[in-house]
Amino acid sequence: MLQTGQPISREFKYNVPYGELEIEFVTNPVLNIKGEIVSFVITARDITERRQTIRAMHRAQKMESLGVLAGGIAHDFNNLLVAMLSQASLAQVHLDESQPAYEHVSKMVQAAEQAATLTRQLLAYSGGGQFTIQPLHLNKLIDESVELLRVALPKQVELQLDLAADLPHIDADVAQIQQVLMNLIINAAEAVGEQPGTIWISTAVHHLAAPDDHYARYTDEVLQPGNYVKLSVSDTGQGMDDETIAKIFDPFFTTKFTGRGLGLAAVLGIIRGHNSGLHVSSKSGVGTKFELLFPASLEIAEIIEESHMSETKVEKRLVLVIDDEKAVREAIFDILELEGIDVLTAANGEAGIEIYQARSKEIDLVLLDLSMPGKSGYETFQELQAFDPDVRIMLSSGYSEADATRGFDSPPLVGFLQKPYRLENFIQQLWECL
Repeated sequence: MLQTGQPISREFKYNVPYGELEIEFVTNPVLNIKGEIVSFVITARDITERRQTIRAMHRAQKMESLGVLAGGIAHDFNNLLVAMLSQASLAQVHLDESQPAYEHVSKMVQAAEQAATLTRQLLAYSGGGQFTIQPLHLNKLIDESVELLRVALPKQVELQLDLAADLPHIDADVAQIQQVLMNLIINAAEAVGEQPGTIWISTAVHHLAAPDDHYARYTDEVLQPGNYVKLSVSDTGQGMDDETIAKIFDPFFTTKFTGRGLGLAAVLGIIRGHNSGLHVSSKSGVGTKFELLFPASLEIAEIIEESHMSETKVEKRLVLVIDDEKAVREAIFDILELEGIDVLTAANGEAGIEIYQARSKEIDLVLLDLSMPGKSGYETFQELQAFDPDVRIMLSSGYSEADATRGFDSPPLVGFLQKPYRLENFIQQLWECL
């Protein structure tokens, strides 16, 4: 300021007990009548809230754009995977294990399932992953997964557990939380590298007495007062600088030579989908700590016994398949033909409605795709229901059951099929609906 005679603005961050404070200092020169600097004035302004608002807006815009992109890619890719998995599984059924082609087809099925894992990560980021919410004891999940986690770690990495007693349940999807745990552990192991190191997994009860934005930096959702379960995963790895931390949850961002950069993006999507909080602290050369807060469940977990469906199948059934993807229609036709089920197909909602109106008394089930050009799955559903209140419809989508079935009446909605699906899962769910 003394050299240029111009006001100078600087911003500094301060760590305080309740979070991080951002202060702007503006230094202004004071001139005499000759234009000489005789003194200066420093104005300090708390810009924490303004900066947080701007960052939250930018993140929300970026998340929305990337979420729409990721969800769209996953949805279209899921349709291809339905055809690939179904046709490969059908080929496997017709092959004997002794035949040379059997092993190659098995590898094809495995590759398609790995691709399906990618789409699930993309959908998790966009908030459209498959969620089945139920009371979950986090300590029990960690205990059950610990051996699998240890196998996934290099020998020089030690895994330490510190699980709190009397931990309340959380309302969560078991598979999704297990995915979060695996992704965090694998990332921690990669951060440790080839040197000996330690990864700690800990749980604790955490109470918020007032609304808290400490865990909302990445989710942009302020946590409300109440009881929470905290999951912490920390490591003695190389750590990260602020610039890297700001990007780690972006899809396809990775610091590794190999990797797709979807692991932490999926973690963020799952945390947001569970209305939970997330905080990351790290320093280069020191290590990294991920802290997750899950709202404590108000329900008591119940043990639900699985019901075994009867093996008795009616000889002849007729299913109407309404899906705009030709490959999906062909795959489902081949599967149902193998099961001895007659099939009618329609490439769009209009054609499907016409077929059902003409043969409604014969059709036992409608397999309806949610996302179609022209008349959407929801509009098709409404018209079928208006024509026949007793119509039985099984909805199919790459999005989560909670999101996909929102607004649909049950009945006539009698089932939901998540894309992509394996042959045996599809057949089982289909017969349950029939």
